[in-house]
Amino acid sequence: MKIKVAFSILLLILLASIGSMVYYNINYKTFDEAISESNVSIDEVFHTTDYKGHTIIFYGERDTLSVGLIEKTLFGYRWSIGVGSKMFNEENQMITRMFSNLHPREIRSDDDLVPLVFGIIYDDSIDKIKIKYKDQNITEATIIETSKGRIWYCFSDTPINYDPEVQMTYRDGTAI
Repeated sequence: MKIKVAFSILLLILLASIGSMVYYNINYKTFDEAISESNVSIDEVFHTTDYKGHTIIFYGERDTLSVGLIEKTLFGYRWSIGVGSKMFNEENQMITRMFSNLHPREIRSDDDLVPLVFGIIYDDSIDKIKIKYKDQNITEATIIETSKGRIWYCFSDTPINYDPEVQMTYRDGTAI
């Protein structure tokens, strides 16, 4: 009887240890570990923001801008997805834009998506960017200064499956 109890306890400890190691391999304790273990090439993290319980990062490699989703877990962070590649050195552009519906690893419905549009601002005289998504009010985009230039982004309340309307306002007040 004592041998069965001891064996059961050892088996339980072994299973818990294996489960912890497997869980740790996909749920990193620190934000930096989640990024480094993602196998995504990143030279610089330009900006991070929290949205819907996730950390959204805007990052670059060489002259590209991309966006990624890092999930906050009970024990730390894990990389979920990264998309995009807008170039900081495109010519003859005022702005670029790309939209994406970032999704966590476990998704139950469209409400779990993180829909956003983002891009790079090339024209220094652009002061504000506003986005008009279908069936939503106009929303002002966030503009961030980075070491490579200005970037912008704007989240949507619903998934995006079309190119939303973009309105730009210049420093002199002119809107287009």
